[in-house]
Amino acid sequence: MIAGYDYLTVRWRMRRFWTRARVAGAALLITGGIVVGIGAAYYGYAGNARAGLAHYQVQTVEIAPVATAPTRQPQATPAQPAAVRPLPEISLYSGDAGRIPSGPSLPPGFEAIELSQDATLPPAAPATAMRIPLLGIDSPVVELPIVDLGDRRAYQTPDNTIGHIPETANAGETGQGWYFGHTESPVLDQGSVFFNLQQIPDLLRKDRNIEIITDNGDQQFLYRVTATRVVHEDDLTLDSGDGHQIHLVSCIPRLVYDHRLIVDAQLIAQKSGSQPKPKRRRNPGPLLG
Repeated sequence: MIAGYDYLTVRWRMRRFWTRARVAGAALLITGGIVVGIGAAYYGYAGNARAGLAHYQVQTVEIAPVATAPTRQPQATPAQPAAVRPLPEISLYSGDAGRIPSGPSLPPGFEAIELSQDATLPPAAPATAMRIPLLGIDSPVVELPIVDLGDRRAYQTPDNTIGHIPETANAGETGQGWYFGHTESPVLDQGSVFFNLQQIPDLLRKDRNIEIITDNGDQQFLYRVTATRVVHEDDLTLDSGDGHQIHLVSCIPRLVYDHRLIVDAQLIAQKSGSQPKPKRRRNPGPLLG
């Protein structure tokens, strides 16, 4: 052992031990160790990130009625004015009596839309902009083109903007409208227009009203977020059936991006133009896969 140590020491001193081949081999060995370490760290991070996806699941939230001034009703003259004390006027919502509900008010210029599930709205132009004031999101909206990948076709990913799937309903129409945007793009620089969507589950748990406003140049439609959910990228299905909702989609978890965060929102109001008149729906729309 001592002889071997002396041999290495002599070779080191004679500068014959660290040949180019050995230097290259040592460099490759160190590089391989670093790569394995990074891979193991990423694997551990991805596992923890996927384990936390349940945090983004928030059950459907019932939309509180829009606050309006109570309607004054004519009061009958009491039979015994001296003995009977009149009750204060109240508005009744969902059986809540004895108090005036403090539902969220609408932004200036918006008029509430009361729709049944099977009501049909007239066609609307595609949205060209979308705002979510509480999250600081204000972005153009474009119709996503289809690109040919040879064995399949797919929608082109929007860069620094929000993309609408053209086969789904436009904002303000009957049906389900689907909108996609990047959570972040640290390598390809494709923007992070939907990065703040990750805040919505916590805001819903705090009973915050999250409003989404779409604008097509002639009309603005106001949607209120009702729920969030998470699906694997291979399980995402675009529903275009009944209802009056839009869905915002972005990739999670960060640096993994193999699941989709879906934000569901219900149409509740519009601005400018006349209030749409619902009519009976004849046939449900198809499903998009």
